[in-house]
Order: sequence, then C-alpha cells, then structure tokens
Amino acid sequence: MKDKLYNLMQKFSRAIIQPVMFMAAAGILIAFAAILRLEVMPKFIVLIGEFINSVVVSGMIANLSVIFCVGIAVALVPDKKGDTATIAITSFLMFLFANNFWLSHTGNLAEPTEIGLAGTGQGNVLGVQVTDMGVFLGILMGCIVGFVVNRFKNVKYHEYLSMYEGTKTAFLVMVFVSAILGVGVTYVWPIFDNLLNALMNWISDAGPLGFFVYGVVNRLALPFGLHHLLWVPMSYSPVGGSAVINGQSYFGATNIWYAELANLDKITQIDPSIGSLVNFGYTALPLGIALALIHSAKPENKDKVKALIIPAVATSALASITEPIEFIFLFSSPILWIAHTFVYGFGMLISSLSGLRMYVGNIIETTLYCLAVPMNLGKQWLIPIIFVILVAMEYLSFRFLIVKLNLKTLGRQDMPNEKQIREAIEKRDRMKGKNVSTNKDLKSDIDEIDSQMALIIDGLGGADNIKTLENCYTRLRIELNDASKVDREILDLYPSKGIIQSGNNIQIVIGLGVDKIKTNLEHELSKY
Repeated sequence: MKDKLYNLMQKFSRAIIQPVMFMAAAGILIAFAAILRLEVMPKFIVLIGEFINSVVVSGMIANLSVIFCVGIAVALVPDKKGDTATIAITSFLMFLFANNFWLSHTGNLAEPTEIGLAGTGQGNVLGVQVTDMGVFLGILMGCIVGFVVNRFKNVKYHEYLSMYEGTKTAFLVMVFVSAILGVGVTYVWPIFDNLLNALMNWISDAGPLGFFVYGVVNRLALPFGLHHLLWVPMSYSPVGGSAVINGQSYFGATNIWYAELANLDKITQIDPSIGSLVNFGYTALPLGIALALIHSAKPENKDKVKALIIPAVATSALASITEPIEFIFLFSSPILWIAHTFVYGFGMLISSLSGLRMYVGNIIETTLYCLAVPMNLGKQWLIPIIFVILVAMEYLSFRFLIVKLNLKTLGRQDMPNEKQIREAIEKRDRMKGKNVSTNKDLKSDIDEIDSQMALIIDGLGGADNIKTLENCYTRLRIELNDASKVDREILDLYPSKGIIQSGNNIQIVIGLGVDKIKTNLEHELSKY
C-alpha cells in the first residue's frame, strides 16, 4: 500500500510539472515586455511591449486551467497522447458549459460588479462564466482524463462496434463525467474554497514565519521528488494568495506576480504573496556550499572538486536546477541537508522581514525583473545585502559541521583515480561475460558506456526489470518489476549525481541533459 501511494504521488508530481516547465519562459517574456513599456521608451517600443504583454498574459496566464488540464492528462498517459489531448480539451469545454448551464438554470449566475466578477466566487474561463476553481479545475480534470483514458484505452468490442473502442470509449465516459462534475462542483466547491481560504489566511497571518516553514518543508521534500506538490499549489492556486489587479482576480504567488508585472502602472505595492518566490536557493546558497566544500577538501583534491562543483553552481545560477549541487552532499552527509533546509527557509524569512518585494530566481530572470520593477515597489537594493548574508551563513554552517564532525564530503577522502575506474569497468565487463580489453583507451571506453546506457540497464536488473521510464527536470524516474534485482555496484559506475530508491521506484539524478539520456536509454532498451 505504501509503495502504491508513493508511486501514485510520483506520477502526479511528474505530470503536474509538465505544464509548469513552460511558465519560466512566459515569465521572462512578461518581464521583457515590462521593460519595453517603461516611460522612457519610445512610443513604438512601448506598443511592442504592450502587444507582447497582452499576448502572454491574456493568452497563457489567464488560461492556466485549460493548460494544466491538457498537460497533466497527456503526461499521465504513456501512449495515445494525441487522443488524450483531444479528450482533455473537449472534456474541459463540456465541463464549462455544463457548469454554466446549471448556474443559470438554478438562478445562481452572479452579476458582475464595478470590478467584474471578483469576489463573487465565479469567473470567466474561455469566455464562459463558471464556478471559479482557478487552476484546481485544470488539475482535477487532467487527473480524471488521464485515469479514464488509461482505464479504457485498450477496451475491445465486436468488429461492428470497433469504431467505439479504446479511446473512443474513454471519450464517451468523459462526456458523462464532465456533465456530472459541472453540476456537482456548484455544491461541493464552496466547501473546499472555504478550507483553502482558511489555509491561505493562516499563511498570510503567519507572515515571514509562514514563508520560513514553507521554505524548510520545500527542501525536505526535494530528495523524494515531491517538492512540486508544494510549490505548484503555492505558485498557481489560492494556497499561494489571491489579489484583484486591474479588476481581475488572480490566484497563486506566481500568477499574482505576473499580473503585477503586466500592470505596474496600476499598482501601488507588491502583494505579500511574493514571499514564497524570493528564493536565493539558486544563487547565494549554492555559492556558499561550493566555497565550503572546496575549502574543506584535501589539498591534492581541490582541483578535482572544483571541476565537479563549479558546473553545478553554474547550472543552478543560470538554469534554476539545484539538484546537481545539492545531491553532492545530500546522501554522504544528511546533517548538512538539515542545515541547508534551515538556511533556505531563513532566506525567505529575512527577505520578508526586510521588505524585499521582488521575485528572486536565477540570475537571468532576477536581473530582468529588477530592471522592470520600480525601486520603490520592489526594494531590490536589498538583494545584494541578503545575498552576502546567506552566502556567509551557508558557508560557515557547512564549514563548521564538516570540520567538527569530520564529515567525508567531496574531496575529503581519496577520490577514484584512472586505475580504479579501469578496474571497475573491467569488473563490469566480466559480470556481463564480455572479453576484457586492457589496452583500450579509458576515455573511449567511458564514452562507449555512456552512449550504450549499458550500466544503467544492467544496474537496474536488466531490460525486463524496467516497467516504466520517465523523466522530470533533472531525474530519470523508473518503476521496476523487482527491486531486489537492482545491482548498486554496477549502477554506481554510471556518473550520476545521486540515486534514490523507494521500493520498486528509483530515481537517478542526471542534471541538465536528462532528456537526451532518457532518449538514449529508450533506444538501447529497444534492442533487447
């Protein structure tokens, strides 16, 4: 039961991240548009900025629910993705019109006020007035469509009814499900809405302390790959806050921030929900970690440690991918992870207390946001001050723990040399029954291993033991048939950033380029 629940959460986590992966690009475009719309810009430049802003905000940010619906549904179905997308968008539309019909039929259709439908519990989605569920509607519909398609996609009928089998049956089921949901949420959703408001009010009332708790829990969930279940609702649902901007309601910290960027000339302050988006974990903390690990390494290992750590820091600072730097110490020294989580949370605490009202992410997006937002609104002059404080805190806490507890972090023990790597490769070859060649160049041998993906397949117990293969930003996520067949001695030969196993579920942390590794692995599996 425990493994099934964990596997279900993993699948949902993988699915929900798919549509979110496009949001970073949208945020960059909105920030760029905000810069183009500054008063000092020529009129034709301002017009271009307004055009980009209107396209991205009205076309994407205002319709996140349908994007989540299609994105999650397709991610949950390993095949039949085209049919699944069609069923998802159709089901979403049928829900809208069923819900609108029932609200109208029962006389519960709200009348717009001077600020539109904000505060009425209803909103316009794709031009249809419905119960305002925000992005939760898309998440719910996407999950249901994914479940129904997986349940009925292989159904077969007599040849005379064959045109209705498989995904066509799933579609027919969704017609009824969408209609029932459209009616049912008018009675059920207000209950959940009240609970969400209570949670949102607690986070709001807790202020900086609430963001500290969020930051700590967020990092604690990362090793299990479940942190998406925390920050996605915080970013795109009422859990992360709500605000009315230019007569339109927005839910979730990221949605509110993008709406504020799009309406800088109409707001007088940045909403406090920004506290969950002030994240120095991409820049300051990795730098502090890197300095501590390098300074703690043996003198003869410092160059090797730098070669591993500097690219990991760059990946975090430029691409918002933190696993490569965090997984360097997570498994070897878990106590450092505890220290890291508290510094991470403290970063959000001190940012909120100091009054910083800026989205802080990787270097590129943070720079664009700082240029776009007026200094009196964002107080971005606080960023370098907090940055230095957090680098120092991370460095000092890591350095103290490493030295005091004599932790065997990277570079503090003998690192494998070329001879040891050769012996490990030869051992792998003998286990596979291959002829061992001793005069083969080491680099070409390692390149061959990487291209064939043989180490991963063998380490996982062979091709027949791999049930499903997926990936997220940085990890291969694999479901196995038999966990006992995993051979860590072989699997550890592959140069990953870390390996996490829970029952039949295993994650291999790759970092950037995981898509290519997955493709190569699928190609190799097709040969078995």
